[in-house]
Amino acid sequence: MRLASLITSSNMKKLKLTFTLSAILSTSCIIAQPYLGYINSNYSGVTSVLVNPANAVDGRVYFDMNLAGVNIDFGNNYIGMKHSVFNGYGMFDFNNPNFKDNQFQTKFLTAQNNGKDKSAYLGTRITLPSFLVHIDRKNAIAFNWNIRTYANVDNVNQDLATLIYKELKYPSLFIPDNAYNIGVNANAWMEYGLTYARVLKDDNEHFFKAGATVKILQGLVSGYAHADQLHYQFTSDSTLTLQNSYLSYGHSNNFEADANGIKLNKFTSYPGIGFDIGGVYEWRPQEKDYRYNLDGENNLLRRDKEKYKLKISASIVDIGGIRYDKSSLSNNFIANASNWKIKKIDLGSSHPIKTLDDTLKLRYGNADPSKTFKVPLPTAIYIQADYNIYKWFYANMTSKIAFLYNKREAKTHEFTNISIAPRFESKFLCVSIPVSYNQLLAQAGEPILMGAMLQLGWIVVGTNNLNAFLFKSQDIYGADFYALFKFPLYYHAPRDKDKDGISDKKDKCPTVPGTWEFMGCADRDGDHIQDSEDKCPDVPGVKELQGCPDKDGDGITDAEDACPDEKGLPEFKGCPDRDKDGIMDKEDECPDEPGLKEFMGCPDKDGDGIPDKFDACPDVPGPKEYKGCPDKDGDGTLDKDDACPDVPGPKENKGCPWPDTDKDGIVDKDDACPTVPGVPELKGCPPAPKLTEKEEKIIQKAFDNLEFATGKDIIKPVSFPALNDLAKLMKQHADWTLTLSGHTDNQGDPQKNLLLSEKRANSVKRYLVSKGATATNIITEWFGDTKPIADNNTPEGRQKNRRVEMKIQYKEKK
Repeated sequence: MRLASLITSSNMKKLKLTFTLSAILSTSCIIAQPYLGYINSNYSGVTSVLVNPANAVDGRVYFDMNLAGVNIDFGNNYIGMKHSVFNGYGMFDFNNPNFKDNQFQTKFLTAQNNGKDKSAYLGTRITLPSFLVHIDRKNAIAFNWNIRTYANVDNVNQDLATLIYKELKYPSLFIPDNAYNIGVNANAWMEYGLTYARVLKDDNEHFFKAGATVKILQGLVSGYAHADQLHYQFTSDSTLTLQNSYLSYGHSNNFEADANGIKLNKFTSYPGIGFDIGGVYEWRPQEKDYRYNLDGENNLLRRDKEKYKLKISASIVDIGGIRYDKSSLSNNFIANASNWKIKKIDLGSSHPIKTLDDTLKLRYGNADPSKTFKVPLPTAIYIQADYNIYKWFYANMTSKIAFLYNKREAKTHEFTNISIAPRFESKFLCVSIPVSYNQLLAQAGEPILMGAMLQLGWIVVGTNNLNAFLFKSQDIYGADFYALFKFPLYYHAPRDKDKDGISDKKDKCPTVPGTWEFMGCADRDGDHIQDSEDKCPDVPGVKELQGCPDKDGDGITDAEDACPDEKGLPEFKGCPDRDKDGIMDKEDECPDEPGLKEFMGCPDKDGDGIPDKFDACPDVPGPKEYKGCPDKDGDGTLDKDDACPDVPGPKENKGCPWPDTDKDGIVDKDDACPTVPGVPELKGCPPAPKLTEKEEKIIQKAFDNLEFATGKDIIKPVSFPALNDLAKLMKQHADWTLTLSGHTDNQGDPQKNLLLSEKRANSVKRYLVSKGATATNIITEWFGDTKPIADNNTPEGRQKNRRVEMKIQYKEKK
């Protein structure tokens, strides 16, 4: 489009050409971060989501709406405008006598001829109603609605830029010495962004949150022109030669340009998808200072205050692109033309683009088979650091690294920008002075830009470039401006007038410190009875006694209780009578037993006139000389100690006469066999049975041949014949008893030896019983290693000590 205007308008006035050139190469500027200075504020709400979706959560607003906003940036690195072009009000001074064809360029414009390629930029963002909502302390959502427009002119060689600026009247630059890549791009679209952000880590000192935005993109209009390896030569201001230059141009099929301007007739883009992702880390060394308890919840964080000392964030925004239906007028071709008389091209029709396109197709044909083209979003990476200097004062560093897409035909992009911005921020007033370095304007001699931002209530205004207004000697290569009209709802400090941990809106007694249990009403003594219903408000008590104490729980308040530490009865003014004998415990010498008044509350159960506590026999009447105990048989042994209270007997036998059960003249206490008549020589036991020689041999053989498995109670088979004979002998003498005594040597643990001797004696008994002997006639006893019969220090002695002794006696009669 600009090429057509350039070719056909060489006879236009110089002023018109200059303004046209400025409109392209000065209708562009670095776009800095949108709303720079304000987006760094912790009160910026939904606006801050534009550069990092994680900013949606844990901000200082719980609801924020952008009602309307605009951000316009434009500039270039070639044509500057002198400050004298403005009047005293900052407006173009059209009354200036130098506003003439032959004066404007020389008086008001300046060209930056520093040998660098020339680029230009225009960016606009119209913010439509957008909002942010905190769901809870860890989650938030936001919606952003924007109309965005970008125009880029990239990599125009200085010689070609000078030729255009001089209206081709610069013969020394007609023949360039290199090939060039040049691009002109424009794109406008509408985007709807839905953001979700969440707090991922809140670990006292360290805090991290992340977020993502998904955007639905509706393309409005787009166009591009690109020259790859452009080889050109002017032999005059009206003759052009092109050699092997690859040219491509295209636009969406919903607009055309004529003498009256650009016409849009429909939207023809495909719905596009875009993404933003980001994360934020905060270092909070004093985080505990912002904790509080309120409304029954503990360890809450102040949501109206910033907690960090340092915040670092990173994000990548505008990932994605928009695909358009390509106009049939678009074309790609390789241009070769010798001495092309460009003044003969007539583009005076009502559709100059179509006329130019038809002219080019007739000369070069059409080498572009594609029906669509895709324009990427102006992707950029943001890295930010925000430092809290003191209270409301912060210092911010923001780096935006832009993707330039130099190799693409259709594109939109921004430029890398780094800013440092001190700021003062509060709910209703925020002031920031960003100082920026911009990749593009630095090439125009403006390496450092100074801006200003002011938020006052719902209104935000700002600019990133005040240089031309601050320094009147400096030329203007670009400008920007933004404004927002917002409706935020801020978090506020916990409202607790009486400082009792219950918010004023829930506090039923807002002027008196109270407890959460009673919704802010007082309970001074902490007895869970509010003071208004507590008769003893300064002493913990019980509900049944209207808040007065009853330490012993007897239903009588301590103030009226004669025994406040012991549970008692009303009739005794709260003193106890544990035995319920009608005598209170403190006057009862026997408080745990019902008694008589004459005995100071002590009982006399047997009624013998001796109180039980002094009565040795409290359940049986007895004389005082025996402490209340009787002696019916008069043997001097009291009945309570007399085993035979009706028969006199010696004291040593508990008042019973000595018995002689077997009537052998030896009383049972001296009779070793009290049930079998015996002889005194054997302490009342009968003589052992007289054994025949054969019987003695049987018993001795059983003893001598008895062997066990080592360390066990298993009888070896070699012992069985002798034991069989012994069992047969026992069957023949039912009046005999056989005593089996188990013994071991002293090797090993004594307890284990005792157990082994027991098992071996019982093993022999079981065997004899299995062979017909009567079990009740066999007695077993065991002694382990306690009764050796030989020296345990020799193998022979230990062998003798490992034995089961056998003893025959007459069976006792029952």
